[in-house]
Amino acid sequence: MSLALPNRPTFTRAFSITSSMQRPRLARASSARRSLSPGATNVTDWRRDTGLDATYTVPQISRRMFNRIDIARFTWGSVRVAHLRLPPAADAGDASLALPGAIAVGFNGQKNAAVMLANGRTVARDAPAGTIGLTGGEPVKWVRTTSPAEVVEISADGPLRKQIAEELGAEGHADLADIHGWENFHAWAIVDRFRAAARGRHHLNDIERDSLVRTLYAIVLCGKFGGRAIERSKGSLDTRRLRRVLDFVEAHTATDLTLARLAEVAALSPFHFARAFKAATGSAPHQYVSSRRLEHARQRLRNTPDSVEAIAADLGYSNINHFRRQFRARTGLLPSDIRAR
Repeated sequence: MSLALPNRPTFTRAFSITSSMQRPRLARASSARRSLSPGATNVTDWRRDTGLDATYTVPQISRRMFNRIDIARFTWGSVRVAHLRLPPAADAGDASLALPGAIAVGFNGQKNAAVMLANGRTVARDAPAGTIGLTGGEPVKWVRTTSPAEVVEISADGPLRKQIAEELGAEGHADLADIHGWENFHAWAIVDRFRAAARGRHHLNDIERDSLVRTLYAIVLCGKFGGRAIERSKGSLDTRRLRRVLDFVEAHTATDLTLARLAEVAALSPFHFARAFKAATGSAPHQYVSSRRLEHARQRLRNTPDSVEAIAADLGYSNINHFRRQFRARTGLLPSDIRAR
């Protein structure tokens, strides 16, 4: 079915069945109503009809998503993005394979998990929630996970990684390395934008996608492999200023924040700060602050007995219904769904 919208790109939507997933609620549109066998789901594959060749595969939302394998893919050119929600498993098959040279964030984290390296050796691994994981030149397979996993993996192909590495003077590290547990909020912010894009909650145009992928690999190559940072123009948000702002936000998610206050931390005017922050992270300042607050809420829902109302109030949400709407818009889940898993 092809639907043309005025002044917007044309989308082509194709439906297919994946038998390994649970049956969700059907879409409301009459054209999408069809018989699904028990244990099946509706998977949407969007191909943008603009020559940019961005392909989206977006499973419908289910409240039991951590009880089954649920993967949304977002690909274009030489880059692949996958947002995975996986139940604990002794072996999740190909879904648990980390691609070579990939950058990932595990939003739930893992303790006492196990991975199989390219040489066949199996090693134990902990990955704290929200930290960055890298894959080297060979794929790595997660052969055991002990808790539900939510992971976003971004993988650029070899030629693109090599081009970025050469620009940064890190030619010998284009394939990255097997590293896990690295905390970097700048990288987290970019991966979070791709998480929303993979689920169809945020649109990234071709220039945004390319810029964010290059920035993400630059963060990794400079932060872990000695790459040289590219000079930025006066008034831009350099690495030092950006780190200062991100650390400030992380320490003050439970307090009132304003654009002027964040701009003061960066030593820029509010106008220049807002533009520079979005250019660096892909998110406007208020979007980033909201995403970090909701991520803190999600971790507390998973790891503490605190009530939804108490968590919302601690993070500055005076209206519980607004908090629930914001939480679902960001994660695809209600707070109660996190507790119910």
